[in-house]
Amino acid sequence: MPSNAYVVHFRQLLQDAFELVDAHSRLRTGARGRQYRLAALNRAVVVISVSAWESYIEELMRECLSVLRPPAPPLHPWPALNAYVLGLLGRFNTPNSSNVTTLINNCLGLANISLQWVWTMCTSAQATQRLDDALTYRHEIAHGVNPRPVIHNTYSSSLPLFFRRLAACTDTAVRTHLVTTLGVASPWPP
Repeated sequence: MPSNAYVVHFRQLLQDAFELVDAHSRLRTGARGRQYRLAALNRAVVVISVSAWESYIEELMRECLSVLRPPAPPLHPWPALNAYVLGLLGRFNTPNSSNVTTLINNCLGLANISLQWVWTMCTSAQATQRLDDALTYRHEIAHGVNPRPVIHNTYSSSLPLFFRRLAACTDTAVRTHLVTTLGVASPWPP
């Protein structure tokens, strides 16, 4: 069962990236090679995908906080945890592999989330590298590097699916950690 952060929040935000990929395919000229007038769409897919990922991670940590809140007093040590996690989220702005791993470890005690980023034809190291590459592109785009980075359509069209898989792996690992390590019976009920 996925979290609300994944189902309600992340998938809706990532839908914009999928729509840009679709728009790019509909606007193609039919000629082989680079579609020069569509390059901005490829860059926008990168920015939106990374933005959706960052927002998902932040929302997931907030959702975990609410799951960890005791149902009745005494609430300690939850208020301190709540303040600590919200402070971390306030300073979280670069969702690369290192920062995401550190954030999740500091918030939940889940040591290395990146080890869970594995699926068919993708190892943890490949997923980590791909995430960090996307962040590098995002920074170059957002901070106005000149000349603009060339983002090929093959890269941008696969990026939203990559982030969907990455978030699904993260969601599963966090849920498992909440249940098996922290004793939360059903973190995200149906």
